[in-house]
Amino acid sequence: MREKQLLILIVSVTSALLLLVVGIYFLINSDASGINGMMGSVPTTTNNGVISLVLVSIAIIISIASVLYYFVYSKKEKNERTKKDTLSNINPAVEGSLSAGSEKVVIRDDGSKPFDVFLCYKKSSGKDYADHLKAGLEELGLHTFEDCKDIPQTVDTEEGWAKVRDKALVESKYFVLIMTPGFNLSPEVIKEISMARKQANKTFVYFRHRSMGRNIAVNLGNEILDVGKLEQVSFETKEELLRLAHSILLKAKIS
Repeated sequence: MREKQLLILIVSVTSALLLLVVGIYFLINSDASGINGMMGSVPTTTNNGVISLVLVSIAIIISIASVLYYFVYSKKEKNERTKKDTLSNINPAVEGSLSAGSEKVVIRDDGSKPFDVFLCYKKSSGKDYADHLKAGLEELGLHTFEDCKDIPQTVDTEEGWAKVRDKALVESKYFVLIMTPGFNLSPEVIKEISMARKQANKTFVYFRHRSMGRNIAVNLGNEILDVGKLEQVSFETKEELLRLAHSILLKAKIS
């Protein structure tokens, strides 16, 4: 695309220079004709002067238009490149890692893809963060489970709901806990943490909202999970959470 812009710029500027040369030629001739007119010859300065003025004006317009075209589209191309770079900074190797075929995509019997990430969060204080995180991770290539979005509305029993949730939790490789106020008092959060800790194939990532202190304990019934002793990543906004989460998950995925 850039080569095409450069070619258009060269052709336009060359055309403008040719028009400018022709215009100057007519202008010089008009001056010569004017001198001859003063010496008794028939003056042709008016016609030549108008032609030269028109040609020079066209040359200037073409030059300005071509330069503007080049820089406007160069800026547009730069903005598109910046947008792509922004995404790649969040996930710098997702395209390469997927295209390299380092991992086989497994398809379930029902035609759906298994989940890569399981989001554990408290509905009342963490749903907005979970919604944004799921959307961002999905867009960047990580199939993410969020109960309120991935459990079909046709599942209308508590047992059916738990079955879908438990299956996603078991098959996912990454367990992401979003710690927001009151999360450690939620029975569902406690149950999901307990289930995940019983599995050997899980990579745990703990995100803590900065409004909370680091020293947090979760009563799992049969044990007390001291989250304060575990590695935590603090966040403030949902955008920051997405950026941090994808960076960490990508490193875990390719390591």
